[in-house]
Amino acid sequence: MVKNIGKYIYGAVMLIFGLSHLANGEKMAGMVPAFIPGGVIWVYVTGLALIAAAVSIFINKKTKLATLLLAILIGIFVATIHVPNVINKVPYAEVTLLKDVALIGAALIISGISKDND
Repeated sequence: MVKNIGKYIYGAVMLIFGLSHLANGEKMAGMVPAFIPGGVIWVYVTGLALIAAAVSIFINKKTKLATLLLAILIGIFVATIHVPNVINKVPYAEVTLLKDVALIGAALIISGISKDND
């Protein structure tokens, strides 16, 4: 029971993050590293990926795969956005890095408790 509550809270957060990406794509485009072409397109793609992961969690279908892919996606954010921000001493960069590392951990926990056949 408790693991399901945690899973659904996590899914709700991913849904909100995804909707935020879609609603604020232009404002968030500056967060896409300059070496990655496409800018705002990646913000929207990320938003759709976050929403898809949330839906998977809510309907309990392919949750293991979805949360594993979500952990990889957030790991890419850590490597391409947060680590460079920490290196460049951007204010509060350590906090956002740690938040995303925690989100990776939670995604991996959900992936680990999910059944292969869901």
